[in-house]
Amino acid sequence: MSKKIALLFPGYGSQYVGMGKELYDEYRIVQEYFEEASSCLDINFVKLCFASSDSELGKMANAYTSLFLVGSAVFALLKENGIESDIVAGYNNGESAALFAGGCFSLPDGLYLLNKFASFYQSIVETMDLVALHVMGVTTTHLEEACHKVNSIDGHVFVAIYNNRTDHIIVGNAEKVARIQHLFGSEAGVVIEDASIDVGLHSPLAAAIVVRFKPSLEKVDFKDMRIPLISNIDGKIITDGAESKERFIAHINSPVMMSAVLRRLGDYDIIIVACPGDQLSAMVKSQYPEKTVMTIAKKADLEELKKLIVVEQTVTESEHNDN
Repeated sequence: MSKKIALLFPGYGSQYVGMGKELYDEYRIVQEYFEEASSCLDINFVKLCFASSDSELGKMANAYTSLFLVGSAVFALLKENGIESDIVAGYNNGESAALFAGGCFSLPDGLYLLNKFASFYQSIVETMDLVALHVMGVTTTHLEEACHKVNSIDGHVFVAIYNNRTDHIIVGNAEKVARIQHLFGSEAGVVIEDASIDVGLHSPLAAAIVVRFKPSLEKVDFKDMRIPLISNIDGKIITDGAESKERFIAHINSPVMMSAVLRRLGDYDIIIVACPGDQLSAMVKSQYPEKTVMTIAKKADLEELKKLIVVEQTVTESEHNDN
């Protein structure tokens, strides 16, 4: 029995200037993906990803589309080298690259959707007094109880991203979020950091964005997936195109349950993380220190992975023959 492989894609916050450059310099298929993406959106992605600034690349539309492009190119590179995954998943907006890898929609469709979403998101959020915080060291139960306690008709705060039982991102009205920070900020072992609101609202605060974005979604055909997806809404394994489309919308105003995705990864032997994947790799390794977790960011990473898979297959075949 061969080893089971999961392929993960990073989300907003992982981007950095230079991401994917070593792969771009080495592999023609990566260059082709950059060329196609640049043509689709009339953006010079080579300049944006390799020679811009952190602030420019960090703009929502730039970061979302660039992360999607680099992740999709890594998938294509793996496929070209005969490396097939059994499951795909993504952290936050990285799920779009996972949907592409699964065969749900094309590269141009994915770029179109993310570009449209970012445009609507930014125009609506600019009219709202919203902020985000990364809260570490507070349990899920205590943080949810605190959010419920401070919520009222004149403002709300929600847990938007569940990384694990003591690691979350909250979003909400500035005054309400400040109250959460005041409740936990002085507790021992608690770390609270500012986060970008561009991580997404992932809560009822995004209702207006959903309304604006839905017509764009109807222009894209979501196909049944060749590779199943672990949905980051609830950890459910998805293959149906229609359900994927429903969940693409639900992802906007539902919390990201990365904790549920991580639990699913327990069933897989080798976990590959697309560039730029250091943050996501660290998250996976923290939960599964015994598993093989590899980020593909340069040629040496790909070559090491290829050797590893050959060794794993040889060991598995030997064990099978012994039995």
